[in-house]
Amino acid sequence: MLTTAQAKFLNPNPQSRLESLEKLWDAWERLKTIELPDSKDKTTRILFAKVSIEPNFQQLLEEESRKLTKIGNDFMIRHSEVTKTPIQSSDQADYLFQRMFAMIHLLLKARGNIKTGIVREEDILF
Repeated sequence: MLTTAQAKFLNPNPQSRLESLEKLWDAWERLKTIELPDSKDKTTRILFAKVSIEPNFQQLLEEESRKLTKIGNDFMIRHSEVTKTPIQSSDQADYLFQRMFAMIHLLLKARGNIKTGIVREEDILF
């Protein structure tokens, strides 16, 4: 999912870039079940603990996690109901992609799923 999201994000076609958000948010939802498939909340807390033992930083990650999940649910990223807010420009898509990608990358690296600083398919260890 991450390599597909990256490929779509790097494509200059605006539609492909919007599709990259959907793939990235799908990866986010899957990541939240990687430790304990039946508990997204417990899984995210486990992942946050691997990033940092410092309580204030863990709180920052928890808040960002909730915000990112809300963005995925409220905007036309994972859902397309008419009540969802559309992404209106490539710049908005770029901002959201970078924000979500940074969170996923941080958590996967802390977990040991990424061997290098760049996410490449051959470096993701699932």
